Amino acid sequence: MPDLTGFTDYASAQIAAVILIICFVSLVRAFISQRWGAFFSSLIFGIVCWVVVANPGEFEDLASSVWGLITSGGLS
Repeated sequence: MPDLTGFTDYASAQIAAVILIICFVSLVRAFISQRWGAFFSSLIFGIVCWVVVANPGEFEDLASSVWGLITSGGLS
């Protein structure tokens, strides 16, 4: 089986970048129409996507460690 580690980093960062662009457009539309709930939810989701795009390796390490804790018996 080939090692897909580099590909998964690249693919997850590209998907998150597209979602970030969509969040930015949604953020601007919500601001213009003064829908504040949609504005703040788009802002928070956009920040999360930006963190994933800026640091894909660190996010993968965090996700792997959380998944390891969950599968080893929980977060106690």
